[in-house]
Amino acid sequence: MSLDKLIKPQSIAIVGVTEKPGFGRNAGLSAAKSKNKDRVYYINPKRAVFEGMKCYGSLTELPEVVDCVVICTASKIVPLVLEEAGGLGVGAAIVYASGFAEEGTEEGIELENRLNRIAKQYDMKLLGPNCMGAINNVDKINMWAGHTHWDLEDESRGIAIIAQSGFIAAEILNTDFFNISYGLSTGNGNIVSLEEYFEYVVEDEYVDVISIYLEGIKDADRFLKTLKRAQELSKPVVVLKSGRSVKGALSAASHTGSLAGSDNAYKSIFKKYGVIVADNLEEFMCLSQALNVLGGSFPQKETFAMISFSGGESTLAADLAEDYNVDFVDLTEESKIEIQKHIPDFAVAKNPLDATTALFRDGNKMIGILKALQEDSAVGSIIVGTNVKKDKDETTALLCNSIATAKKEGVEKPIFAVPSLEGYRYHGSRKILEDAGVPLMSSINTSFSCLNKISEYIKYNFNDHDFNDVFKKVEMEGLNEKALSEFESRLELLDYKVPFPKQMKVSCDDELAEASRVLEFPVVMKINSDEILHKSDVGGVKVNIRNYEEATAAKKTILRNVEEKAASAQHDGILVQEMAPQGLEMIVGISSDAQFGPMLLVGMGGIFVEVFKDVAMCPVPINKKEALEMLEGLQSFKLLNGYRGSEKSDIEALTDLMVSVSQYAQQNRNEIKELDLNPVFVYPEGKGVKAVDALIVKYV
Repeated sequence: MSLDKLIKPQSIAIVGVTEKPGFGRNAGLSAAKSKNKDRVYYINPKRAVFEGMKCYGSLTELPEVVDCVVICTASKIVPLVLEEAGGLGVGAAIVYASGFAEEGTEEGIELENRLNRIAKQYDMKLLGPNCMGAINNVDKINMWAGHTHWDLEDESRGIAIIAQSGFIAAEILNTDFFNISYGLSTGNGNIVSLEEYFEYVVEDEYVDVISIYLEGIKDADRFLKTLKRAQELSKPVVVLKSGRSVKGALSAASHTGSLAGSDNAYKSIFKKYGVIVADNLEEFMCLSQALNVLGGSFPQKETFAMISFSGGESTLAADLAEDYNVDFVDLTEESKIEIQKHIPDFAVAKNPLDATTALFRDGNKMIGILKALQEDSAVGSIIVGTNVKKDKDETTALLCNSIATAKKEGVEKPIFAVPSLEGYRYHGSRKILEDAGVPLMSSINTSFSCLNKISEYIKYNFNDHDFNDVFKKVEMEGLNEKALSEFESRLELLDYKVPFPKQMKVSCDDELAEASRVLEFPVVMKINSDEILHKSDVGGVKVNIRNYEEATAAKKTILRNVEEKAASAQHDGILVQEMAPQGLEMIVGISSDAQFGPMLLVGMGGIFVEVFKDVAMCPVPINKKEALEMLEGLQSFKLLNGYRGSEKSDIEALTDLMVSVSQYAQQNRNEIKELDLNPVFVYPEGKGVKAVDALIVKYV
């Protein structure tokens, strides 16, 4: 069943309206402002009227079966109202009340389960419980239970807000400068999930930007498919993710598992799917509004020029540009000459430009500078220091009109109006800018952080990423884990052309003698056991063994150490492996996230993996471009790429290995839990790589 009756109801019943302050009153007043107010009905058996409008005693007394019932009663009454609505054929409901599963009590959980059963029985879509409701600015329908400055007469729209926090949704809707198409407070989201709302709004023609306050997801496959769909439709997705602390992976068997926390999994998903991640609520709102106002006219280059009217502001901007990696490009000589014509003789044409206060009241000169920057091939976007006042101000109006006129007269490059402080957004000034496609940003610090993220977004290319079979469901619940021995782990990867040093498994002296004839010394010897995952901890490893006599002695020592330190552990002999030449140590691994499945991890390896934690993650499968992008994102990439005269490493071979491991994980996604190749020795360009240790943990 579609969500139309929930989000676009033609008729509404408000059950529990009251004159007392609270949700019942707010919901009634909100609905009275809706376009379909003639088909809004108010229900309270103890009242004859609400705000001068007729009150009915129950849903059965209404002149029609409504599309949506908005329930403003206490939690224990909600199931009774929902049952009555379902029996009448009502298709949707909104439940504001708390006291359900979010409480974590048996009573609350059972109460919500009861709502779920009723909704399923009657095929009803339910928003909530424990929510603030919904606003539909496209069809002018207001079912919001909180205080809001929102004006349904405002035609500005384009953003769909989906929030798993009523407070966050309320704070956003309590502003009057956000171009909302839909505002949805999902509440507990156990009956209609966040993923379903996301899926619904992404297809809406009146939605240009989807902004999600996210605490967690329930249906990873659906969520990922919708992220992919948003990219196909060129609709930016902005996410503010809460709960980013890492608590998981405490029992991980491998380095990969211990480094791959839930937050890292989300970050890797967002990066692969081109999601713009906000770090706080101010960024969330600034990014969403800016992307909407731009209307798809994104910068063609990640370079900026800035015009300000103060030396102090210019200096501050230059510092922030460096802090946030916003590229203030050098202007061409031609544009400097042209700009100099429009500024006082004592001012200098540079970037950032202090145009001085002399230009505050000279719109033509301001337009001339903007046109000069339009012609500068080095500049991708233009920033204008713009401090909008509390109310109407002639100087601000002149500046805003100058910017708008320049846009009309051929300045096609994006222009961002950036105030020094988060302050006022006088509607008249803001409207001039936004009608011209110029976003009025937040404070200068937040603005520069947002400009950096917009720059990263425009570099994202959907076609550079591998989404093949990424949605296969991973079922882990109730499964046990089993580690493979190093020898078994190597056998698992043979078909994927993972380069290992030559090795043999031996269990007696004759086999050791054979290995000594076949393998080249020096060798390393290791206990082979699926119960001893960290072999060095029990004295189960000997290195740099140079001949058969040393090998015989090493075998005895290893077996004695294991007997003393891990007597209960089973093993099936000793691995004898040719020692690989030393190279730059990296780690390549897999960790299977409970929701998103296998994640490929790469980073600095060996003993440094836990010290520096310089790693990158990406959901599998990955292709060569993604593998290279992961490496380039590492701080240690400088070492791979040749640093201060050192040889460049074989990055081509390393990315090949990463893709091969990704393919193994994808084809075994329902069994793989963790995989470690650590260390992987990376040799100079053209010399390849070698994985000298392997560990695989599977679900069984």
